[in-house]
Amino acid sequence: MTELSTVYKNQKKYFETGETLVVSNRLDQLRLLDTMLRDNEEILLSSLTLDLGKAPEESYLSELGLVYQSLQLTLKKTQKWSQRQRKKTPLYLWPGKSWTQAMPYGQTLIINAFNYPLLLSLDPLVGAVSAGNVAMVALSERTPNFNAVLTKLSQQYLNSNWIYFYEGNKERNQLLLTERFDKIFFTGSATVGKSILKAASQHLTPVTLELGGKSPALITQTADIKRAAQRVAWGKFLNVGQTCVAPDYCLVPKESVELFKSELIKETEKMYGKNPFSSEDYGRLVNSQTVERLARLIEEDNSFVVYGGEVKASEKYIGPTVIQAEITQPLASMKEELFGPILPVMTYETLEEALDFIRSGESPLAFYPFVGERSEESLLLNAVQFGGATINDTILHLANHHLPFGGVGQSGMGSYHGIQSFKEFSHEKAVLKRQPKFILPIMSAPYSKRKDSLIRKFLK
Repeated sequence: MTELSTVYKNQKKYFETGETLVVSNRLDQLRLLDTMLRDNEEILLSSLTLDLGKAPEESYLSELGLVYQSLQLTLKKTQKWSQRQRKKTPLYLWPGKSWTQAMPYGQTLIINAFNYPLLLSLDPLVGAVSAGNVAMVALSERTPNFNAVLTKLSQQYLNSNWIYFYEGNKERNQLLLTERFDKIFFTGSATVGKSILKAASQHLTPVTLELGGKSPALITQTADIKRAAQRVAWGKFLNVGQTCVAPDYCLVPKESVELFKSELIKETEKMYGKNPFSSEDYGRLVNSQTVERLARLIEEDNSFVVYGGEVKASEKYIGPTVIQAEITQPLASMKEELFGPILPVMTYETLEEALDFIRSGESPLAFYPFVGERSEESLLLNAVQFGGATINDTILHLANHHLPFGGVGQSGMGSYHGIQSFKEFSHEKAVLKRQPKFILPIMSAPYSKRKDSLIRKFLK
């Protein structure tokens, strides 16, 4: 912990020099980050395979490629985002000028999650650096190979007084949270998020929480059932279901469930074969505790399992699993966020019944309505509170850096990506400049009927 305390103090001193306020310096650091990644793609992707069993192609698609997109947009726009933004000045404050100026918070702490360790550490970091902050980045202890590679590379390429990576754990992070950071950004579970928020409250530190929840895919009677099944299969079993915005469960019209199920299984086997255990494209769960938790759910819901259910605990493997039940039947797998390759398919009779079911739970991080008629889009989007949505597909709203990404309620607070990342790590200062020799006498005592009359003309 002494090392982290030293880094904290050094970053504080560095921020106070004003070096990070210079936009060209921020861009230089982001370019170095980009160079670091491009020079070392193979070793970074290999480390993710060692930790999570991910195919390098999947890691590039779902992590590294998205960071490149974030860097390109941010390098192009940071100069513009950092400029003064002129605002209107009302007549009663003339002569004067008004503007806002984005300023960095200062010292930031970014705590990532294990499931997408590269994306979830570097994407928020891009926003923090773009806005002019220094950053300490806590990497999940569940990805030791990736952590070792990234930490070593950062020491070779980056300024540690500006950006510092370290392998976090519960004890180290809790101790570090006693320090007074100016901004904290956390990705993970709601349980840990609450403890982060509690610790931050001691210093009134602003916090962004990127959490999760049970994100539903709702297939309506007008939807293309085959396409819906294909896209749900992709979104669910990507990264073995360890995705915060994966469709956690499906709601399917009763009369369409057999077609949906058969197409879902067909697409799953198209992606990973009839034996996903031997597929190079099907990863592994992060640890034995996760396997045990999911295996227990499969066992409790065993009578509802219609596909898969294979468990190899020693290999940290659970095969793609489909559970089918009516919306009124209680399932163990519907009591918590699954975060694994189990997909409950719940049948409903009326659309209102399906919407009531979604609304009976916490607000999800993501919502996936599959519709065939445009009139249904507005109906469903207005009926459900959620963080973000992709219509007629899954997950892809996250890949658009022109859209803010974040949750609501139990699924998180705050958002990021693109300009929203810059804003999330900035304090917007409001400034009004007045002419020094001009005073409005009507604002000052002693008041009179004439002054009151003039004031009421302006302020009404």
